Amino acid sequence: MMQIMLALLLMPLLVQAQTVPVNASVDSASTLVAVFADAAKEPVPPSGWSFQWNAHGALGTAANYEPLHYNAKDSAYGVKDASGKLRSDAPSHAISQGIGYLDISTKLDTGGVARHYIASYKLLEAPGGDIWINHGNLRTPFNEGTDLRIFVNDEQKAQWLIKNERRFAEVFQLNLGHLKKGDVIHVALGPTTGARKGGGRLLYVIEDCPTGQMPEAPVNIISPALGASTPQFGLNGRIGVAYAEKHKAQCEAVLATRPELVFLGDSITARWPQDVLEARFGKHRPSNLGIGGDWIQNVLWRVQNGTLDKAAPKVIVMLIGTNNLTGKCTPEEIAANIGGLIQAIQTKTAQSKILLLGILPRGVSTKDEINASIRQTNAKIAALSDQKHVFYLDVGDKLVEPDGTISPTVMPDKLHVAGPGYIRWLEAMQPTLETLLNERH
Repeated sequence: MMQIMLALLLMPLLVQAQTVPVNASVDSASTLVAVFADAAKEPVPPSGWSFQWNAHGALGTAANYEPLHYNAKDSAYGVKDASGKLRSDAPSHAISQGIGYLDISTKLDTGGVARHYIASYKLLEAPGGDIWINHGNLRTPFNEGTDLRIFVNDEQKAQWLIKNERRFAEVFQLNLGHLKKGDVIHVALGPTTGARKGGGRLLYVIEDCPTGQMPEAPVNIISPALGASTPQFGLNGRIGVAYAEKHKAQCEAVLATRPELVFLGDSITARWPQDVLEARFGKHRPSNLGIGGDWIQNVLWRVQNGTLDKAAPKVIVMLIGTNNLTGKCTPEEIAANIGGLIQAIQTKTAQSKILLLGILPRGVSTKDEINASIRQTNAKIAALSDQKHVFYLDVGDKLVEPDGTISPTVMPDKLHVAGPGYIRWLEAMQPTLETLLNERH
């Protein structure tokens, strides 16, 4: 748990399971002022923003700060040396363009001074109410200690000291009070006293909320809370627009076609060639409900806020959990969350049979470390089968060559299945699937 140094509302990751309604949105009274992640992934900081480090001394004195510069070669902000490369002894943030997460790295310099990464935002308009930091997410991979501080101008408002690595993101929000046009909000991230390095993955937004009211509770954008029912959130803490539109379209398609066969999962499911499914199972009106990036918790939200009950499909083929593994969930946690998802499906459409697939292997070989975790996880989720309503099938070995390697023709990016892999998968799955589809309800 983060140590609270000053008055602050802190939301830990492992909160009680929560359900986000399908029409969830930000409190209409709260106005979005700025989104850190949107700003920080631009080569030129947008108006109001600057990215700095305390090059000349301690935090809390703006005169000690120097700007960080964008390096296109590294897709990162940092401090360039004489050759134009980023200095390894100065703070930097690397941009993951596909996701928008910002990986911040800071170090203790040779003189023993903790150098912090500083994201600064100057208020361009006079706020109508109180200014809040909201939807703050921080996940740190460092065990030595990470120091997160928030300032208004040179006045420190809060400090968190994180002593150990966090598997999941910590979630936070903070009321900065009534500020004025021109005030500067500094969010600084660096190593704690005595630590050689610090940092992590950081997200937050700045909101203007009427005095005496609170904005919506902060959400975990990076890693959904275990046991939660939650959609994918955008970098601004709102339900992702494209995600909501995709979910809505899928719900409408289910209502229109009344499928007997449904495929449910993440991007691996979403990429199924529809022509292949139609050729093999066309008479069952197959429907693909895969959405890229989904964790188990996201699929749970889609089931609870979906239309499967209106279609009552004969069989639901479900493959989910690989993103939870990437997010450092344990085999036990994944199995428990899949168990909860199965219960939600059975509540929604009790007569449907579930074909639960084992998580597929990844990487270049079954010897890769991630595949040991996959095997452990599959052993746990296999136990969820009752051979009456839930049936388990592992097709992973059909995607692997005899020598244990995974061919690029089957899995080009070492995660997602390509056309030849889907054909192998289909051939391994079809006998079981045909049996379930042809059984009477």
